[in-house]
Amino acid sequence: MDQNKIQLVVFLAGILSKASCDLDRIVLIEEPKTWAEAQSYCREKHMDLATVQSDDDRAKLKEAANAVNFQSDAWIGFYRVTWHWSYQYTPISNEKWNSSQPDLPQTALACGSVNKNGRWGDRPCTDHDTFFCQTDQQDTLQDKFKYIEMRMNWTNAQIHCKTHYVDLAAITDDTENKFLANKLSSQSLSDAWIGLYRVPWLWSDMSNVSWFSVKWESGQPDTVNGNECARADTEGLMAADTCSTPLPFYCHENRKIQRVRFTVKSDGHLDESTVMEAIEKKMKQILSDQDMKIRSSITWSVQPDEKIFQRQKTQ
Repeated sequence: MDQNKIQLVVFLAGILSKASCDLDRIVLIEEPKTWAEAQSYCREKHMDLATVQSDDDRAKLKEAANAVNFQSDAWIGFYRVTWHWSYQYTPISNEKWNSSQPDLPQTALACGSVNKNGRWGDRPCTDHDTFFCQTDQQDTLQDKFKYIEMRMNWTNAQIHCKTHYVDLAAITDDTENKFLANKLSSQSLSDAWIGLYRVPWLWSDMSNVSWFSVKWESGQPDTVNGNECARADTEGLMAADTCSTPLPFYCHENRKIQRVRFTVKSDGHLDESTVMEAIEKKMKQILSDQDMKIRSSITWSVQPDEKIFQRQKTQ
């Protein structure tokens, strides 16, 4: 009896293989969302909010906008981290900045110090100075804070405090601030590192920031009014905006497409839908067995005769 050979071609999106085709692109989502909502959506449905800092990135963004004739601004994955304490990444609740401080550029890593008058200033983190550590003793301020006379840059001071105590000092109220200031004044010292720091703009997907490649609109970034997130026009030029503003957004998508060919042998009639269902079930099982933590889908390739199956007879 003749044996029928049916050849099936399927495309699987999301399978890692040497034969895969890498589709790295930027996708525009036109439904307005806040920056945080957009980030969550992109991470759930795609990979992350788009990183746009190279000419190739900007070309992909423009292609995504042109595909739907989009001509406005949309969120991308750039955001700014405001001033925090090193201890438990705590936000500032009682600011004591000196006049005109902080004044370092928004693109610079900055660290904070307290002076003998109880005022804070921002400085390059590479400066060397003495510093205050915070301990796990809370009975008195004398127990809670330790003045370290060694001069270190901010990062090394942080390491020292975390190694020998808890962290660099985090000031929570006026009493603590005055205590540190008096400590400096009593020893005729001008200032010392505390746990304040500010990381400049970051990419949501943790890509390294290339400051020579990112492109801002004229007069940007403007963060005076609390604009901590970045939107981009269709050319990829960025501007700072309030993160709570609902805007369309760009997601980054990286898909792997693999072409897989199946051969099914039968000595009689095959129900096509049953065969397709069986193959899809088998492929999902393969992905599950390999513990592949990625989304996948199967698309059937339609032949020129508008059929999925190509039947061949063999003797």
